[in-house]
Amino acid sequence: MQDLRLSLVMDGIELPAALTLPPQPLAALLLIPGSLNSDVDGNFAPMFPGQPACLPHAYKDLAEQLAAARLAVLRYAKTGPGTGALVRDQALAAERYRSFHQRPRVAAAFLDELARRLPTLPLAVAGHSEGAVVATLLARARPDVRALALLSGPSKPLLHLMLWQRFEQDRAAGAAGPEAEQAYAHAMAWAADYAADRPLPADLAHNPYAAMIPFFLQPQNAPYLRSLEQVDPAAEFAQVLQPALILQGGRDPSVIPENADRLLQANPRATVARFPQLQHFYKRAPEGLSPQESFALAQESDPQVAQALAEWLRSVLA
Repeated sequence: MQDLRLSLVMDGIELPAALTLPPQPLAALLLIPGSLNSDVDGNFAPMFPGQPACLPHAYKDLAEQLAAARLAVLRYAKTGPGTGALVRDQALAAERYRSFHQRPRVAAAFLDELARRLPTLPLAVAGHSEGAVVATLLARARPDVRALALLSGPSKPLLHLMLWQRFEQDRAAGAAGPEAEQAYAHAMAWAADYAADRPLPADLAHNPYAAMIPFFLQPQNAPYLRSLEQVDPAAEFAQVLQPALILQGGRDPSVIPENADRLLQANPRATVARFPQLQHFYKRAPEGLSPQESFALAQESDPQVAQALAEWLRSVLA
């Protein structure tokens, strides 16, 4: 097995990548990273002083596990501190990377690179978390993509997702009475206003579900997050024509298992693989961990996810 290091200059930024290449590969898979500042292996450097690094190495694990099943995997880093990305043109990068819509453009460039290097192999794409939305858009735009896999993929735009998951947690804890339902409805209406760039109330602090909205309004965050909020993952997934696989951990605090149900409802032709004991990065997680404790798990990602993905790909690409 080879792990070839390469890079691609895209709109002013040089992005590191790695192609994990087994002997006699059966197919070529582009692995699209999720949110935050992921390096090529799926590790996350601190984004502010005092924050611990998150080192799940999930993309490296998955690439190596899939390569053992004779699948070539190209994975790549995102922009940001600690990712290994190098800014080559500051002005161009600042203009292009401020929007979520740059992410499918970057993914398409890496898909082209994968096809150039392995021109005889069928192509598939897999996206993790926010990367699943990118992968969905890429599959819709590229008929040369033969199969699509959503790894812990959200079914709602980010702000809507955070509000919904918070309300579902409250409801599961018996804390979603009439007042909470009304506050949740108001917050969801504000999320729709945010996506449409309509004015929001000056004081959101009285609503417990609106605590994260000021972060979305910060000038340095708003262009990207608003463009992300305008993409409905379930609606886009409903339009996918390729065979699709939804992979979902049962102890994922970031993208709760109900997302898989909503995605399947949007696209009933898809297949679902569930892993009840696995978290967001497919580590085996004890029940009851906090999100921070779950993210801190750093053991090898459980190989059953790669096994399920490899078996499914072999069946649909045969």
